[in-house]
Amino acid sequence: MARASRFETFDRDIQIATAGLSPEAISAELARVAIAERERVIRLGEASPIYDTFVNGVRGAPEASVKAPGPIVYVFSYWQPIIEFALAYLRKRSPVLSGRYAASHMVMVGGQVMRPDAPLSADEEVTIVSDQPYSRKIETGHMKMSVPRGVYDDAVRQIQRRFGAVISVYDTQILLPNGYFLKGVFRKGYRPGARTSLRKDTRAGARMTYPALIMKLKGS
Repeated sequence: MARASRFETFDRDIQIATAGLSPEAISAELARVAIAERERVIRLGEASPIYDTFVNGVRGAPEASVKAPGPIVYVFSYWQPIIEFALAYLRKRSPVLSGRYAASHMVMVGGQVMRPDAPLSADEEVTIVSDQPYSRKIETGHMKMSVPRGVYDDAVRQIQRRFGAVISVYDTQILLPNGYFLKGVFRKGYRPGARTSLRKDTRAGARMTYPALIMKLKGS
């Protein structure tokens, strides 16, 4: 389990001696100390090596451009351990007859598939989804499986339990660019008590919606 301190924010008030320094020299010293402190906390594992820099409120500006008294603000991203945990849980929770569904969970940002270890900014919205055409049947229980239905629904609870202090997460259904078009006639399915009324996205010819997780870091 990840230590809570890895996901806590820290606020360091940098104090520098300014007596006898010109405004330009004060700004230069502020930038130097900020960079040194940033590198120190990353080296000690207190902060993520992925971060956004804000100098005098300008995102991406170099520290050297600071005008005293600043501020210089670093917003650190902690996506990698969260994504690793979510994918690991989904794979473990998936039915394993062929292993195809368990291997199909993928990370998307801005509608594009990303590597799970891709560096992501703190303000990104991350989607995890399976592109298998039977993924919705697995989620709703409309097929026989070796595991209970609600794979993504259970993942939401586990992610909230582990990382709820730093992220918001919910499950939904999304369209995929090359998504499956439903064929044939929708049946009641295996699960006792399954609904029989047809929504528009359960009729033959409709584009299927896929169960998905949506995650966003709090405060970003």
